[in-house]
Amino acid sequence: MIDKTKQRIQLDLGSEQVALMDALTQQLSLRSRADLLQQAFALFLWAVDETLAGHRVISVDREQLKTIARYTEVNLPALQPLTFQNYQYLTSRPHPWKKQLFLKGRNMTVGQLMSTMQANNLDDEEAAEDLDLPVEQIREARAYYHTHQTLVDLETQEEITRLAGKEHLQRDPTKPVSG
Repeated sequence: MIDKTKQRIQLDLGSEQVALMDALTQQLSLRSRADLLQQAFALFLWAVDETLAGHRVISVDREQLKTIARYTEVNLPALQPLTFQNYQYLTSRPHPWKKQLFLKGRNMTVGQLMSTMQANNLDDEEAAEDLDLPVEQIREARAYYHTHQTLVDLETQEEITRLAGKEHLQRDPTKPVSG
């Protein structure tokens, strides 16, 4: 017999984690934080089952996926909005090497926004006011960042490297570098 009684579980989370949960709940069109946690728990159970079955749980780029003969793809209804990239305030743009999304109406990537917020110690509301953006756009960008952090961080580092190379090429080698 299945016990259908529910138990309340309390979590202690930081305000940034709660904001991320709320943004994901909204982005995935879920009814509540509880629904989000149930989806997350289902994904975790799937990963445990796959691991116990001797399988590896990995992330593969879409292009590399074409070269793999057999694989099992996770299928959670809540993840479908992420698959189709249904963003209200973010957009993709053609770029030679950047794959991360840009803020609609600005020539700014999500990584540039996150770097600006970190450098100036801005929360979502302060960044929205300072950059004259809707706070919802900031929150959507933060949610995107947390779900695509590896990509954004790698591209941010690449941008820093490229800018440093341009600075090196543009400066007069006969003049000392001030610093």
